[in-house]
Amino acid sequence: MELNFIFLISARPTGNFQGSTALFMTLFAIIALVLLGVGGRLYQKRKAWIEHSKLTYGKVVEISRRYARGDHAGRFPIYFPIVSYHVNGLEFRREAERGLMKNYEIGQEIPVRYLSEKPYEASLNEQSVPVLSPNVFFILGILMLISAIILSVIHP
Repeated sequence: MELNFIFLISARPTGNFQGSTALFMTLFAIIALVLLGVGGRLYQKRKAWIEHSKLTYGKVVEISRRYARGDHAGRFPIYFPIVSYHVNGLEFRREAERGLMKNYEIGQEIPVRYLSEKPYEASLNEQSVPVLSPNVFFILGILMLISAIILSVIHP
C-alpha cells in the first residue's frame, strides 16, 4: 500500500487506487477548516476594528481622476476623492481605496472612520473597514466542507 502512495504522489498510474477518496476527503476537510479559521480570524479583526474605531467627518480636498485600462477613449472616468480629516489637532489625508463613478466636489464632507491609536488607518465610509473581507474565506470553506461530506457519503 505504501508503494501506491508513492506512485500517487509521483503521478504514476497504478490502476484503481482505493485510498484516493479518503485522501481527497481529508484534504478537502483540512483546507475547509483552514479557510473557515482564516475567515473567523478576519471577522474578529473587522469586528474589533469597528468597535475600537471612531467616526469623524473630513472634507474632500482633491479628486484624482483615473481611467480603466480598457477605456481608451477616456469616456468613463473613475474618481478617487482625497479627504483631509483632523484628529487631536493633526491633519491626515486619505485617498479612497475604491474608485467611485460619481464625482465628488471639493469641500464636500465625507464620513471617515479611524482608529484613535492609529489615526492614519482610516476608511472613507461609516461601514467600510480596511481589513480583508472574510466572506470569500467562509464561502470557499463551506464549499470545501460540503465537498468533503459528499465524498464521505459517496464512498464510505
